[in-house]
Amino acid sequence: MKVIFLMLLMLLPWTLKAQEAHSDTTELDERSGKSLSHDLEKGKFDIHFRSFYMQTINQGALTDYSTLAVGAGLGYLSPAWKGFQVGFSGFFVFQLFENNLTIADPTTGAGNRYEVVLYDMHDPENARDLDRLEEFFISYQKKNFKAIFGRQKVNSPMLNEQDNRMRPNIFSGLSIYHKSKKWESMGAWLTSVAIRGTVDWYKMDDSFGVYSFGRNPFGEPSGYKGNITTKGLAMAGVKYNNNGLSLQGWNYFAENVFNLNFVQGDYAHDLGEKKLLVGLQGFYQTAVNQGGNQDPKKAYILPNEKPSGLGAKLGLQSGKQEVSINFLGFMGQGRFLFPREWGREQFYVSLPRERFEGSGDVKAWTLKYKTELPMKGTKLEFGASKVNHSDIEKYAANKYGIPSYYHFTGALNYKFRGYLDGLDGQILIVNKTAQDFAAVSDAYRINRVDLWNLNVTLDYRF
Repeated sequence: MKVIFLMLLMLLPWTLKAQEAHSDTTELDERSGKSLSHDLEKGKFDIHFRSFYMQTINQGALTDYSTLAVGAGLGYLSPAWKGFQVGFSGFFVFQLFENNLTIADPTTGAGNRYEVVLYDMHDPENARDLDRLEEFFISYQKKNFKAIFGRQKVNSPMLNEQDNRMRPNIFSGLSIYHKSKKWESMGAWLTSVAIRGTVDWYKMDDSFGVYSFGRNPFGEPSGYKGNITTKGLAMAGVKYNNNGLSLQGWNYFAENVFNLNFVQGDYAHDLGEKKLLVGLQGFYQTAVNQGGNQDPKKAYILPNEKPSGLGAKLGLQSGKQEVSINFLGFMGQGRFLFPREWGREQFYVSLPRERFEGSGDVKAWTLKYKTELPMKGTKLEFGASKVNHSDIEKYAANKYGIPSYYHFTGALNYKFRGYLDGLDGQILIVNKTAQDFAAVSDAYRINRVDLWNLNVTLDYRF
């Protein structure tokens, strides 16, 4: 609340000034027609309310969880002055109720995985004092060029907001963008991050291991938390779009830790009333120096790990409907590693409530379907996956001990109209089922497989 209160104090004078302008004009306005407060009143305000109900139902006697979170935020973007703008935003969250979020499962000793990230995962008993200053930047734009310095949102296939809880990731640094008719490019140097599910800011080296850090290839708990040395992350991306063809390439260079390249190409071939959709994805990753620490047990990635993967998509679009079959395969030359604290990978096969980061030889097939229903503003999405992981005890290829599983998702999205314009709702239902129930112990079952995850969210912006 302290952040939002301070922001309101900062904005109050401008609001009052706007009210006075209806009946009176300042002396400065009479002389020049301009004043600082007059210009600031022309800025854009963004007010956001959000509620999120989540429930996880685990198998049998394993602990179930549920909670309801509500929150509100305020943002401001100034009008442009000679190409310059400033912006800031903040948000606070309240926990209305929770069930079992703060207790360990009596059978396995495991804690909550999904719901706690709605709040501060490092202080799960904190249900009220959950606020943070998020964006705080200055930007400059001239024609097709734009630069942003400070705390900002950044989105790409690997590093992104991963906005599927109460608050997203926000990054601090310098980003540069250029856009033309067919091409887009960007580059950034990032030095700190406010991570989804936390209220604090972390330097990039301290952000490694904020989330669960799994096991190293030696079968021991990963020791990189607090032991990684890096100055920051450099990233660059380029996109091309023309006549149904879309190409993009990205490079992520975590200084002293790793280098990752990602490419994707999509093509929509016109078949008259339908479109044939074809896509390919690929990535290749290597360690930089010793992977963040000279001690292999404290390194993030080992020098001999060179993971790579290939994704493919084949689909058909007809009117407002789209169906696709998608594939992802890793080549088994090391674990694909990208800090979960920095974003959620966007592979064709990706579905909500699970990732592929930490895997070395995964094979996955996903069927996806989405459509717009006759009721305006209503969209329906379904997904079904078969995900084959290596054995749970194969530490060098299964960092988090995820069993092979079937994955099913269904989402209903609705954009309200008329009097409730600006209100969006979503219902998301997820099921994950182990392929071999008998082979999975409860320690590797809870919060991983053989569960249902239910979500209801409401967002209102004006």
